[in-house]
Amino acid sequence: MPLDARKTQHILNVVPKTYAGRQRTVVFVTLASGVYRYTTVQVIMRPEEVIDPQIYDASGQPPQRNADMLMIAPLGTSFTGVVYIADTTTATALAVAAAPKYEVIEALPVGVVPGGTHVRALLRRLR
Repeated sequence: MPLDARKTQHILNVVPKTYAGRQRTVVFVTLASGVYRYTTVQVIMRPEEVIDPQIYDASGQPPQRNADMLMIAPLGTSFTGVVYIADTTTATALAVAAAPKYEVIEALPVGVVPGGTHVRALLRRLR
């Protein structure tokens, strides 16, 4: 059954409501004109499966680790200029320096409707 404008709008209205109670605050660190900016964003973060590096895959090679964390952000979230994401609720340089940091591998809009209902980002922990 095709999605008409009414169904599409309903989906776009309901998806943000499903985020309630599952979101946490992170800080997006962006670099523009040589100045770092800290912006808080409400997202859902889920750790990816922990892989035991001592167990080889079917090819006999150590398994490749693509992402450490999966992040689901609201559709309007901009990843332009994001240097890394800090797992802290405080948007200050001192708090960001002490927090775990993640680099963005990719961020793509996904969902049922054309153009997506949310942004799915794969993150790798900076060590």
